[in-house]
Amino acid sequence: MNENKITIQKIAELAGVNKATVSRVLNGSATISQKTKEKVERIIKEYNYTPNTIARGLAVNKTFTVGFCHDYKDKRAFANHFFYKMLQGIENVIYDNDYLFLMMSRHEREDGTSMFERVVKERRVDGVILPSSLYNEANYRLLKEHRMPFVVLGEREFGHSDVRWVDVDNRQAAQLLTERLYENGYRRIHLYTDQEAIARDKFIADRIDGYNRTMEKLGLPAFVATSVGELQARGTEAVICCTHEQLFELLKETADGLPLPDAELGTFDENPMFQYFKRTVHYVSIDLEKMGEQAAHLLLSIINQKEDVPHFVQIPAFLARTSDFE
Repeated sequence: MNENKITIQKIAELAGVNKATVSRVLNGSATISQKTKEKVERIIKEYNYTPNTIARGLAVNKTFTVGFCHDYKDKRAFANHFFYKMLQGIENVIYDNDYLFLMMSRHEREDGTSMFERVVKERRVDGVILPSSLYNEANYRLLKEHRMPFVVLGEREFGHSDVRWVDVDNRQAAQLLTERLYENGYRRIHLYTDQEAIARDKFIADRIDGYNRTMEKLGLPAFVATSVGELQARGTEAVICCTHEQLFELLKETADGLPLPDAELGTFDENPMFQYFKRTVHYVSIDLEKMGEQAAHLLLSIINQKEDVPHFVQIPAFLARTSDFE
């Protein structure tokens, strides 16, 4: 039967229940027995019924849409494969739960407002996921004022105990890398980053903290370098680069005549370019798709007012290593 010729009333009659029960099944209510749910869902499938999302939303005061806010000026994010891995994870969960997914930017209009602000104020979505780079006091006040559920991708110094977030366990990741290099016989293990990143990015600070703690546990002196020259002066045997950008910068400077020919390399997460390297790179693999999935699960739990929703979720890393170049 064509979906336009079947109504909720007809489904209710065929299932031997009332319209309210069918609506609760469509809205995923946990108060319906499994037997009744299966009976209603079987009829819905048989008649190829597709609920009207707008009408469904009006009935329960929802849009069945989740928003993701991004900074359109951040060109690095769109060029970064990490960004798309996280989006894939978010979409996996959102679509599996029959929600729509809306991407919006902080692009400001002539009146000084952004699309993000408009979507929140007009309640075009049921909840928002935003990267930690866009979390600030103004956005926090906006979201709280309009009672908009939200989850932050990436930990930072929030200043508010009610902010829920998902991130990689960066301290644990740094510990794994440092211990791997130690087990391989290296003792002068140094960490490489840049001064601006230390002050700007909490994940960098967490990686440094994880490295420092591990070196202390191993009884070795820790050293954080912000230039290749510092690494050379220290006689570095193994270097952990906090980001891929810093790893590529190190390799470029090495090619330009500042060699660290015998230094073992380590970094965080894999990169398609590693297969072309002439040196082995140790790295901790980070499941960014899972990070996106967990953020979406956390947000939907808040939207649906589930009990015992955690305030944060940390994704563990695991060790990997590129194949040696042949």
